[in-house]
Amino acid sequence: MTILQSDYNTQRDHLRIAEYGRHIQEYVAHIQSIADKETRTQWVHNLVNIMGALNPEIKLQVNYKEILWGHIFQIGQYQLDVDSPYPIPTPEVKSKKPETIGYPTTNIRFRFYGRNLQMMVDKVSEMQDPELRQEMVNLIASFMYNSCKIWNNENLSNEVIAEHLKILSKGQLQLEGSEITVTVDASNFQPKKFFKNNNNTGGFNRNKASNNNNKKNQTRGKNYRRF
Repeated sequence: MTILQSDYNTQRDHLRIAEYGRHIQEYVAHIQSIADKETRTQWVHNLVNIMGALNPEIKLQVNYKEILWGHIFQIGQYQLDVDSPYPIPTPEVKSKKPETIGYPTTNIRFRFYGRNLQMMVDKVSEMQDPELRQEMVNLIASFMYNSCKIWNNENLSNEVIAEHLKILSKGQLQLEGSEITVTVDASNFQPKKFFKNNNNTGGFNRNKASNNNNKKNQTRGKNYRRF
């Protein structure tokens, strides 16, 4: 009676790039066993096409073939002797640690407003259109009011917000009128996206009008459901 011996993954070679699976790694190992260098090179070209078909999203990258060649060398433990159309990577380059990402070191003047507020103030201070500039100032004041209410659990007066805005803008921005119109919820407001260009004010008004229409439609729907 013949007893079949089980072949467990724990008994096999470690997968060097798990995303490609064991078959690709065995394919690379077979290429390394081929004696003729020209044949090995042709097999790697074929393997690049196979890997691209298995991972079609990688083709969205401009240099995807170079990336695949690098993956093949990595799977072959950088011992694959072929004629590569790209610079052959080395283990030292792969193991090199990336540069440390620096963190902002500037202090936040008013922490309950968040770091993005200063970016908003600086951006608005550079605007040349006085009407658009004032609209943005009023929007920033609304953002400041909501931020303090949410994160600091405090309702600031208009005078305090005006003073804070003056400090943050170094005297370049000031509120218009004595009342702050709360037009945006700080929890949903995305300043980096909003200030991407100076034409977003119209888009904000359109979104506000669209929300009003949606509320009207919801009210109508409730009325219809009563009958």
